[in-house]
This record gives sequence, C-alpha cells and structure tokens, in this order.
Amino acid sequence: LLISGVTPRTWEDCIDPVALEDDGAPRVASLEHSNDGKIENMAKDIKIIMHGHPTTLFEEVDPYRITSEPSSAPSATPSSEPSNSPTAYPSTIPSVSPTISSAPSTLEPTKRPTMQPTFSVASVPNNPKPGYFNYDPSSPYGPKFWRNVEIDQAKPGFFHENFDVDGGSRVSNDCGSGDKQSPIDVCTSPRGTCTETHEMRPKPGDYKMSGNLIEKQILPSMLRLVMEPRTGEEPDPPQIDFSSNGRGITDMTNIDFKFPSEHSVCGHQLDGEMQYYTFHPMRKRFVAVAFFLDATEGNPRNNHLQDVIDAFTVEFVKNKRKCEEKKQGLAGSFVNGGSGRGLEMINETIAEDIEFRQLFDHDLEQWNSTIQSNRRLASAWHPFDPEIQKSVHFWGYSGSLTEPPCTNNSVDWKVMDVPTPISPKQLQQFKHLLFNHVDGNCKRTSVHNSKASVARPTQPPLRYYHCSRDEYVSDEERLVCGDAGCVIPFGAGLNPYYPPLVHVP
Repeated sequence: LLISGVTPRTWEDCIDPVALEDDGAPRVASLEHSNDGKIENMAKDIKIIMHGHPTTLFEEVDPYRITSEPSSAPSATPSSEPSNSPTAYPSTIPSVSPTISSAPSTLEPTKRPTMQPTFSVASVPNNPKPGYFNYDPSSPYGPKFWRNVEIDQAKPGFFHENFDVDGGSRVSNDCGSGDKQSPIDVCTSPRGTCTETHEMRPKPGDYKMSGNLIEKQILPSMLRLVMEPRTGEEPDPPQIDFSSNGRGITDMTNIDFKFPSEHSVCGHQLDGEMQYYTFHPMRKRFVAVAFFLDATEGNPRNNHLQDVIDAFTVEFVKNKRKCEEKKQGLAGSFVNGGSGRGLEMINETIAEDIEFRQLFDHDLEQWNSTIQSNRRLASAWHPFDPEIQKSVHFWGYSGSLTEPPCTNNSVDWKVMDVPTPISPKQLQQFKHLLFNHVDGNCKRTSVHNSKASVARPTQPPLRYYHCSRDEYVSDEERLVCGDAGCVIPFGAGLNPYYPPLVHVP
C-alpha cells in the first residue's frame, strides 16, 4: 500500500516471507518508485511477482490463474494401484433417512408438464365448401394460396362482409393482391407520424359475458365474441372514442382471439393476440385494437380473461356432448348455461377427457359460479379492464383483414405496445378450446397447422407510426397534472407504469 508522505511498505514488512515461500500466492517485489512524491508514478513502478512472472498494477492479473494456458496433460500421473485409505472416513452416525434409488429426481412434481401438449392437425375435407382455408404452409389451402379461396357471391359467409366497407359489400378476394395487407412486423423505426391527441377512450357498455348479447363462437381459425348490434339507445355495446384515425365513438362488433400472435414486434411473435374490431359507419372502415397476450412462466391468473375462458368452455362442452349424444343415438338437447344440467355435463366431460381434466379440473368452483348462479359474469364485461389494458400507447397503420377475403386497406390497426399478461395454464386452456373443438356432428373444426398456429404470416412491410407520451399523456395523468403531464409520470395516485415491449425513440 502507498500513502503519500509515508515510507512505502511491502507485504514483506508485515509477514514472514520464509513461511510463505513457494506457496504460489502473489508476491510484492522490492518497491521501485520515482522521487517526485506522486502516488500515480509510484503505482506505475510497483511490481508484483505472480507465480514467478513480474507484472505491474496496471496489468490485468487473475490471482486464481495457475498457468497461462490450460495444460493438455493431467497435473499428476494417475496411480495404477487402488488407494490404501478412503478419501473420506465413514460416518459413525447412521443417516436419518436412507437413500432410495427409485426416488424421483425432483422434490415435488412440476406444476406444468415438461412438454407442451400437442394438437393433432385435422385433415382437409374431401369436398371443402366454398371459403375453406387453413394454415398449413404445405397445403393448397394454406396462406400462400389464399388468393385461390373461392368467394361465393351469393353466400359469402364471411362475418365482416356484413358491413358496408368502402362503399359496398366486398365479394372479391384480396389475399394475393399485396396491397396493404395485414399483419405486419412493428419495431423501433416508425416512418409515419402519430396524429392522435388523446388516448382512446373506451366505454364498457351493458353487455354481460353470461348473457345472450355476446355470442361465443368457436370457429375454425379463432375464438370469437360477437357483440349484438345496437337496436336502440339501450342496451349499449362496448364503445371506443378514438382521437384522430377513426375519429368519433364507434360500437364494438367482435373480439377475435388468435394463437400465437399475428402481428410481431421486431420479429418476435407473442403467445396470442386479441383483436377488438369496431366499425365506423361514416368512414366505412374498421378500426381494430390489437392486444398481445403474454403467458410468461410465473404470470398470475388473469381473472378478467378467465371469464372469457369460462364462457367459451360452456360452448365447447355443449358441442362435445351433442357429438356424444349423436354417437350414442340419444335424443335430447343441451340446456344452455344457466341450468344444473350444464354443470353436470361439464363434470362428465372432465371425468372422461384426461387432458380436459388436467386443464380445467381445478376450476370446478368457478364452473359452479359460472353456470349455476352466474355471480361472476352477471355484471357488464369491460374489454378495457385494467387487467387487460396496460398502456395507452400503440403502433398504428392502415391494413387489411388477416384472413380471407383479406379486404385490403379496410382496417385502421392500433397495436398496443404493452402486452396483456395471462398465466401459462390459461394459454393452454385457450388453445385446448380452439384446437380440440368438435362440433355437434363430431367433426373437428380447427384449421391450425402442425405448429399449433392460426396466425397469418406477417406480410410485406407497411408504413406505420407509434404514439407515445410525446404525443399525449394518459387522461388520468392529464387530470392530475394538466395536458403536459406530470414531471414524474405515473406517480402516486396514478395507474402503475408498465414498460413497452421495445423502446421506440
């Protein structure tokens, strides 16, 4: 150690050098320093002997390094004779519990299977109906060939063709046009400009998940919630007040659930995607809000989305029992969700279906609430509940529908930049309901591919923008601190801040 004004000392002044001779530890050699009294110059002249090799303090030294390079030969020649004495003496005290070789390698069973469940791919129908498509990249009905999907002008059969898009009902197939097609990849280099002046302002409406105003559909390519169209002033479907692109209050038409996500972020695909569609009757365009679903290990259960899973499970079990009754030649009907027979059939399905039991058996108490008393689902279901919406900022662009007929330039997309968390078990429940569904005629309905995907591949890049806090702060923050927001955003009294998937400068 060197202290200005003090006679320099070495370790040899404090220890017995003979006792430590040849023990392999670092040595401080005789001190050499200049006479100008500056510690910096003195330090430069200090020499350390590291295993016989002198070095200075300003060289990187690994005190645990024995040799400069690993030796190719063992440090000692192995003995050909067994050792006369054991390497450790036996304990005089017996073990508290003996070792059992057949014991499992882990102390407790894992909560999730070591391998994710697989979902077998349904075969293509012998005579596919007009409009049939799937997600198998090697199939003539896969995404690369969607341009060949037949659009029956007399019976289009596509949900979104019920709306007056771009001045009239579309009966053409735009999937192969390459013109403003969705989904796309969004990232950190937007080329467009955000023109929004405030966050989108949703209204929950009066629709209940347990009621008939929200229809639950398990379709070949998605799980869909269809909102009953407005017929008067009351009841109200969910609504959204958009600021600029899609200005005005618009009613929500449907919510689609896709697995995995269709949009991607910097090339990364997330576990799922919820797509909220609204239709603007004056602009004759859809405005779609996309929420990514994130099922990272350790995520807690999302109770608000569990309501959705419960509602779809009623539909899943209803169709499964219809199939079984048909196979057994039994007459009868499934009484809808409000009866005890519904719970009975779910219990029977749980007992018969091993995979279903693994995913849903722990939710029987929730089923009792869902089907018999509907206590949890009796209130209006808010699509923008805090368990779902974690940010007021998003990427935006003009694109298309993501499945045939892929109507181009018909959707103003808003892709939220913070995902909605769900538990891994909930993700598997969603997938089971979609990929293992059978209809009342015992036919498997899903058109997923071998990777368990019903997501259209990303399309050629489009010009997109990103709305951030630079354009507007949340209404909550604005209420507290004014239009410019708080000095420390998302502070006390405000909703917590959740970092976006990527930082967009």
